[in-house]
Formats: sequence, structure tokens, C-alpha cells
Amino acid sequence: MGQPIRVCAVIPESEAEAFSHALVLARKAPILGTKVEGAGKTLTATFPDLTASLAVVVPLVGELTNLPGARVTIDEREVSSLPRFWTALICYQESLAETNPHEHCLRFSARLNQFGGCPDQTCLSPCQFLCTRCIGIAQGKSGAFLEAQLQELARQAEVDWCPNLGFSSPLPIPDAR
Repeated sequence: MGQPIRVCAVIPESEAEAFSHALVLARKAPILGTKVEGAGKTLTATFPDLTASLAVVVPLVGELTNLPGARVTIDEREVSSLPRFWTALICYQESLAETNPHEHCLRFSARLNQFGGCPDQTCLSPCQFLCTRCIGIAQGKSGAFLEAQLQELARQAEVDWCPNLGFSSPLPIPDAR
């Protein structure tokens, strides 16, 4: 595996039930900080290695989806959709229970296609969160340009961080033949 993936959760103090649940989980972070901002206080829970902390990060992000003002960054990039990110985290966590995580991704992608999740019934995406209809935008481009487009699509789907996609080298596009 490559570099550890760093996740930071910024949790605004709140009377919401989700805050008390998030607080219990945030206290398990390897690094926990408190900051007073204006009239309120925020906690910052930092997990320097996502894979090692998945058992805490997955339920924490789940709680944060119900907490207004909560924010998460992954390797310094702010997550734009906590629900999408949470769903991708669950998928990644499940994939790690497999002997071959990439096979998990392909199996779930094929299952999604089988049940009509992608309008292109020949979709051969390497990830259930990216479909070849979208990837088709990039086909026929040079390697570096293609990877940049795929990374942008993956960022929009909140899966660009996922080691199973293998962005450290060009992402393989399944051959539709």
C-alpha cells in the first residue's frame, strides 16, 4: 500500500443527538483538538491513517451526515458530500475483508449494473460509484489526460482517495470487447 490516507473531522459543538454520538467516536481519534470559534466550540478529530482507523471513522462520518456544519477533509481536500463519502467508506471497509479488494469492487459494480443502476447495461466500471457511461467521456484520450478526467470524476463521486482505484498508476479501463 502507498502513503496512509489522513482524515480530519471538524465537529461543531451542538445540542443535536448526532453531536453526542460523534463526540464518543471523536474521542477515539489519535489526535483530538478543541478550538473556540466565535460563540461556539469545534472539535477536530484527526486520523493519520484511515485504513487503521476505519472502525471509528466509518461510524463517525455516519453521525456527521446528520450534524449541520460538520466537515471532513481527506488528505487536505474537503469532502463535498458527506453521504457519498460515507457510502464509499463503507464500501472500502467491506473490500478489506476480501482476499482481493479489487475483485470486491468489480463484483459490486457488476451487481449494480445488473439491477439497473447504470443506464448502460454493458457498463464495465472498476467501481460501483463510477460508470463507463461517464468514463466514456474520456475514452480515446492520451493516458495522462484520461487519468486526470477519471480522477475528477472520482473526486465528484467522493472516491478519489480509494486505494482500490489505484490512481498511483494509470487507472485501468476495462475492455468492453
